[in-house]
Amino acid sequence: MRWLVILCLVAIVVSMASALLYLFRGGEGGSSKMLRALTLRVGLSVGLFVILMVSYKLGWIGSQGLR
Repeated sequence: MRWLVILCLVAIVVSMASALLYLFRGGEGGSSKMLRALTLRVGLSVGLFVILMVSYKLGWIGSQGLR
């Protein structure tokens, strides 16, 4: 479970970095690529939140961390 959370957080940061890169480069199609990267970031963030809530409800994680 710990590695899944870390992997999701890394993917969120990479998506934000790629959106920043598309913002600075601009050009033709840069805006749509930036929008796609930010949409992916929001989807990953919501997915991570849902995974954490379901894991807590199922007892996979607790208030003291992973079991």
